Amino acid sequence: MLIDKNKIKEYTAQSDNTVREAMRQIEGNKKGLLFVLDKDGRLVGSISDGDIRRGILNGSQLEDPIHTVMNESPFFITVIEQASVDLKFFEEKGYRMIPVCGADGKILQLLSADPEKSFASIENPVVLMVGGRGIRLEPLTQNIPKPLLKVGNKPILQTILERLHLFGFRNVFLCTNYLSDHIEKFCGDGSRFGLKIQYFKEETKLGTIGAVKYLEEDLNLPFLVMNGDLLTSLNYKTVLDFHLENQAELTIGSASYKTKVPYGVLETDGHQVVSILEKPTYSFRISGGIYALSPSALELIPRGNFFDITDLMEGLLRKKRSVVAFPIEEYWLDIGQHQDYEKANIDYKDLFN
Repeated sequence: MLIDKNKIKEYTAQSDNTVREAMRQIEGNKKGLLFVLDKDGRLVGSISDGDIRRGILNGSQLEDPIHTVMNESPFFITVIEQASVDLKFFEEKGYRMIPVCGADGKILQLLSADPEKSFASIENPVVLMVGGRGIRLEPLTQNIPKPLLKVGNKPILQTILERLHLFGFRNVFLCTNYLSDHIEKFCGDGSRFGLKIQYFKEETKLGTIGAVKYLEEDLNLPFLVMNGDLLTSLNYKTVLDFHLENQAELTIGSASYKTKVPYGVLETDGHQVVSILEKPTYSFRISGGIYALSPSALELIPRGNFFDITDLMEGLLRKKRSVVAFPIEEYWLDIGQHQDYEKANIDYKDLFN
């Protein structure tokens, strides 16, 4: 099928556009990629969400031009080849769109198996950890589990569930503990969110990922594990896609965290001062509470014992098994303290309304 010519601009970008602009455009077109054009309108590259994430991990910045992270050998076909193209074959090979180029290298048409389709339903499960006590948010959480605190006009958990459905997920497991009956009553079987929701209640504390072991029989596909108190504009499916592309056993969604040192920092060589940095800001990548796992990683989680996600990370790394980082550059906020909760309510209006 042909993409409407009036919509082709949604899937193309200039090579000097920024990485940040490309991320926003990719999120909006729901195809996961853009075709990159030079100043004369010729096809010179393609850029996917995965290309951007790899570029960021390799040191690229969001304000860099996209030609620094793009694939410089994009797949395309000619007008002559178009007559015999098998779209189903290319779809099975992972091509979501195919540009048709003229002799001058300019895109004449874009082919897609289903150009108007947004996010197709996928079978891969999602496990939400929603059993936390939320002590730092007391007294708000004395009678309400943290995932049911309202951010904007609805509970945090509802926003997460609705966005999971938006991006194609349908099968969700909720691992509960504190005030579990409140969560089960609110979510039910998930049908009102377009989801199938099942529950596992922790009778004793099992850590940040220990409960997942009890779902092992239902987790036979790569799956996501997420904290139930995160507010983010991230497309969750991009984490799963990145995980599959890198053939990892564990993918860690890594958010950027900056801290400012309120003092002058000295660089020394022995007792000699070499330089001084006045109140510098340092940036780190932190674990963002969003993970993708392959079923094989579950063998390292013991049944019935307290086990944190950091224990799984360390176990996989010791065995030299594949652990990769997925950079989260979209809005991300862990609602753990009162100031975070207040900020989330302020930010929600701009993000999701």
